Amino acid sequence: MKTIHVSRTLLGSVLAGLVFLPGAASAYTLSFSPSTQNVGSGSSATVDVRIAGIFPGTPNEDDGLGAYDFDVVYDPAIIRFKKATDGFSLGTSVGLGVDDNGQSGRLTVSDFSLEPVPDLLVWQTLLVSQDGTMRLFSLEFDTLSPGTTLLEFETVTLGNVWGDPRTPTLSTGSITVLPAAVPEPGTLALLAGAGLITLGGFRFRRVRPG
Repeated sequence: MKTIHVSRTLLGSVLAGLVFLPGAASAYTLSFSPSTQNVGSGSSATVDVRIAGIFPGTPNEDDGLGAYDFDVVYDPAIIRFKKATDGFSLGTSVGLGVDDNGQSGRLTVSDFSLEPVPDLLVWQTLLVSQDGTMRLFSLEFDTLSPGTTLLEFETVTLGNVWGDPRTPTLSTGSITVLPAAVPEPGTLALLAGAGLITLGGFRFRRVRPG
């Protein structure tokens, strides 16, 4: 599944230029929310990708987030990517680009803001004021088999609202898929004795002697 709204080559070229610019140290942190979760086999799991620390200095510091490009890595034997939902954290932008790389266990995600800097800073200040973090997007996965998969960030490039590079702290997450519940042997016997097991749509009932 691919939902790319802009050429990855074009966006990559823009972001690649950021690494050659002098950038100040920052407290940017990428994380998954929830960081850990347990879900049943045959269901789905949703996780937010969030960023914190985009305003590490004074309230008037022109920092914020203007662009991102990175990979989310997971175990494709345990979960399968289903869809991504944009958090619209960059305001008017080229649009959230997502490439599942053939369901290989690596999602490549990217976006680049087209907002005027003052407007973008105001918008992100409102978003961050809620809990100190900002949701970039949400990922939904289908579960395939029991086990635990790590969620990790790789090949991360971030730029602030002026295009200066920011090197974040990266947090990991995990999703644990639980085995399907199997009724205990005694449960079937109890159900049968209570007349609750049906066959062919009819309920078995004990017949009292006349």
